[in-house]
Formats: sequence, C-alpha cells, structure tokens
Amino acid sequence: MSPETMTALMGAVGVIGGAAITSGPSYLASRKARRTAREEGEATRDAVGSALDVAVARIEGRIEGAVDELRAGLHEVRDWQTSHTAEHVLIEHNRRNPTTDE
Repeated sequence: MSPETMTALMGAVGVIGGAAITSGPSYLASRKARRTAREEGEATRDAVGSALDVAVARIEGRIEGAVDELRAGLHEVRDWQTSHTAEHVLIEHNRRNPTTDE
C-alpha cells in the first residue's frame, strides 16, 4: 500500500472511531429514553383503560337506573289506563242496563 492510501485509511479509521466514541453515549441515552417512554406509555394505557372501565360502569349504572324509573312510570300509566277503562266499562254498562230504584 502506498503511504497516501495508508494515511487515508488511518484517517478514515480515526473518523469512524471518533464518531463511535462521541455518538456512543448519545445512542445509549436514546435507548434508555425509548425504554422509559415505552414503560410510561404502558403505564398510561393501563391507567386510561382502568379509568374508562370505571366510567363505563358508572354510565351503565345510570342507564340501568333510568330504565328502571321508566319501567316504573310505565307501570303506573298502565295501572291508570286499566282503572280508567274499567270506569268507562262500568259507565257504559250502567247506561245500557239502567236500574230502577222506584
């Protein structure tokens, strides 16, 4: 090898070695940051999932309560309708079959 080639090769090795030495800590720090971000992301997802489960359970409870109230109200309306219809049946019956108390 010629001295120029050897000098160029040594320079290239030096540049690559210097780049590795200077970028090594940055690379390791970025890996640590990535790992930390991944762990925090998982913790956040778990917390959000738990909060959503609680919120959904509360909403379902409120819906069930509203449905129960609606059913109770409908039951009252049906009872009233039944008694009202019975009154009309009695009124019509008395009209068709008048009694004489004389």
